[in-house]
Amino acid sequence: MVHNDDDNQNTNGNMEVDEMESEEEYSQDDDEEEEEENNDYETLTRQIAEKTDRTKYDPSQNKEERRQIREELRRLSKKMEENKRSLLQADNDGLNEGIQMQNEVYARIKNVSEATIDSKLLVMTADLGAQKARNLKLDNDLFNADEFVSKIKTLGGSRSKLDWTRIGNRAFEYNQRAHTIDFMLGPLSVEKKQRKTVRQVRIIKNKEDLVQPTQLQEGDIAQQENETSANVNQIYKILDENGPINYLEFITNPESFSQSVENMFYVSFLIRNAVAEIDDSSGQPILTTRAPPAPEELAEDLTKKQIIMSLDIPLWKDIIDTYGIRSSIIPTRPRRQQSMTSTRWY
Repeated sequence: MVHNDDDNQNTNGNMEVDEMESEEEYSQDDDEEEEEENNDYETLTRQIAEKTDRTKYDPSQNKEERRQIREELRRLSKKMEENKRSLLQADNDGLNEGIQMQNEVYARIKNVSEATIDSKLLVMTADLGAQKARNLKLDNDLFNADEFVSKIKTLGGSRSKLDWTRIGNRAFEYNQRAHTIDFMLGPLSVEKKQRKTVRQVRIIKNKEDLVQPTQLQEGDIAQQENETSANVNQIYKILDENGPINYLEFITNPESFSQSVENMFYVSFLIRNAVAEIDDSSGQPILTTRAPPAPEELAEDLTKKQIIMSLDIPLWKDIIDTYGIRSSIIPTRPRRQQSMTSTRWY
């Protein structure tokens, strides 16, 4: 059977047309999927923009305006720091003026970094206000004895002998009532109190009821130190696997307040040994591991910052509710059961 060259060309042409149509269909499907994803993204972006209160938070705020706000806050902070002595004076109203200026700047703040600077300035203002209140002496302005005597001399005349008749007539205008006996000091008759003598009964202690405190041995202290080291190493491994992470979410155990305090204690060892650090530049305390300092850095005396953190039960509950903590990142450690017949105490 003989095939014509025209037939072969028609067959090849049909195959090429089919391939081009398939490519166009795939391309059209990809374009439709991409267009659908773009529409979903635009819809989500529009919904977020509609629900965001731009008067409180605006990530797209003008950079020049943000820079100007930071400069004004730093200028106010520097001014208060330089004029601290004069601001503490009772007749100085500069503190109220500074608060008013700070409120005007705060109305334009819409981002976290500027709000952080504003909060530091607010703390400084509050400290100055508290110190100024402590320095006030309200009792001194109620009655000035020297001024009163000077007024009496002026009213009674400038002579060596006062005009008591004139002074009495002036005082009579403000004292038109019968005098009571409440001006007397003490009772009319004084009765001498009889001192009562009370004999103390000697208490006989039963030696069997006495409980002697148990002396701690070196082995007990070594066991406690080994347990602390093991817990610190375990927490370092957990932090290295899960970090960087919010410090409060990391240490908080929603099942146990006492273990939350212990976690805070163990993390402090990691920070002291410079194998972990806390960064609060984002407005949140972010905890992460870090490389230990080199011997050269230790020789140059690294700059260290020390802070004191407290944790009570109300704050512990607030942290759990705020961050929605349902389980502890650091596993709950089993409690040691002490024998009821043990005479040891810790």
